[in-house]
Amino acid sequence: MKPVMYHYVRPCAPGLPHLPYLSLGNFKSQLDHFAQEYGFVSRRAFIDWVEGGAAPEGVLLTFDDGLRDHVDFVLPALRRRDLFAIFYVSSAPVLTQSLLDVHKVHLALGRIGGAAAFYWLKENAPQLIPPDVDSGPTHYAAQNSDRATKFVKDLFNWRLSAEDRGPLLDALLNHAFVGSPPLWNEFYLDAKELRALSDAGMGVGPHGHRHLVPSRLSAEEERADIETSCVFIEDTGSSLIWGFCYPYGAFTERTQAAVAKVGCPFALAVRAGEIEKPLRESARYALPRHNCNAFPHGTASFGGA
Repeated sequence: MKPVMYHYVRPCAPGLPHLPYLSLGNFKSQLDHFAQEYGFVSRRAFIDWVEGGAAPEGVLLTFDDGLRDHVDFVLPALRRRDLFAIFYVSSAPVLTQSLLDVHKVHLALGRIGGAAAFYWLKENAPQLIPPDVDSGPTHYAAQNSDRATKFVKDLFNWRLSAEDRGPLLDALLNHAFVGSPPLWNEFYLDAKELRALSDAGMGVGPHGHRHLVPSRLSAEEERADIETSCVFIEDTGSSLIWGFCYPYGAFTERTQAAVAKVGCPFALAVRAGEIEKPLRESARYALPRHNCNAFPHGTASFGGA
């Protein structure tokens, strides 16, 4: 079984000239490529694997973050091909009717670019800019983005506490959108649309409540974040059988134990690889996934009309 992960899939990104996404045309071409080369994992075959069967052959399609893209563009493409996929969703956008910090970063960078965001930080928070910014370590070394973009993502997603990050990130987002950033329901699926995914035969699984790095949370904060996410998934008509997907692909042994305790039968990370064994013989709380960008037709696009 070859799990493949997607995030933004859309025809274009008007108003976001620096946002990387997989174009809808390339997505459809990639589905055609997968059909020819590997085939796909069906819903029934996937459930059989979770319940103890052999790992099925083919591509398992997975989509993260509960984006509007996934109902507006992805679901119609899947239904035309009679394909199964799992959608991993964070619960905070629906429950708090707000944007996640991770997506505030994406939107600010997508709107003005890494260089402009970095310059804004130098003007408004110079104490956060280290002297070795061009040579320091980054969690985004494998990405093709410029160094300024990597620094901004590292700063907000991994280095700053929630208390320090919130006001500064909101100010950057307001700067990027001149005081009018997107509303949460312009960006994410609501509870009714998540139910529609389940009704269409898709899996809908938990992706944390606030999409946070687990190592930045206390044990109690992490447990509550995971539990809230899982309860939300069940309340919207889905099931924990679809497993858990770690935000950022990040986890610790404590994270794995918390996910297991809440009742998820497995968890997906972001290390590239295949699932070749029955679930009971696999490292079930550290399963691999490929990035869609690693396959033909997976090159990221930017902007558009």
